[in-house]
Amino acid sequence: MIEKLILIRHGETVHNVERIAQGWNDSALSPRGEQQVAALARRVAAMDVDAIYSSTLNRALSTARAIANLTNHEITTLDDLREMNYGGWEGQSFLDVRKNDEETYRRWIDDGDVPCPNGESHNDVRRRIEAAVATMDGRNVVAVSHGTAIRIAATALLQLPISAARHFAQDNASVNIFMRRGDHFVLKLWNDTSHCP
Repeated sequence: MIEKLILIRHGETVHNVERIAQGWNDSALSPRGEQQVAALARRVAAMDVDAIYSSTLNRALSTARAIANLTNHEITTLDDLREMNYGGWEGQSFLDVRKNDEETYRRWIDDGDVPCPNGESHNDVRRRIEAAVATMDGRNVVAVSHGTAIRIAATALLQLPISAARHFAQDNASVNIFMRRGDHFVLKLWNDTSHCP
């Protein structure tokens, strides 16, 4: 049973710098992202970690590999840890999405069941993140995922409404720690990037 869940966002990517919605598309880590990941891996290696899980998207896997190299743990990949599928919005900046598809964007923000065009809703992501956590095995578990997915994961782990996700910041290469208290999790650390150069 998981006692400590360490959720980690991947390092900065080229598309992050350009503020482009990546979703299920991918982008290489930026030079800054590579530095972030090296520092992050050193930090996580100092923790007592039993298992490493990662999204199947390369930006998350690159981050997980750096951690695995220092902890000597295998990586278990889970599709359910992937970022939200932004569908037709992928490859665009969110500024452009808000401007060009304002009505759909507003409904997507306001209603957890409204999907992106040809993509996922917030509740779709919440269901698969819950499924991912349910399959994880270990006492102190690292899971490398993505910004929106982690913000949604926080609502699931803390039993909050899905709308709360938009009130959580989530920076690249951040560490988020949830501790088990009986039959539920409590938030111990959120969006910590103090290890980053």
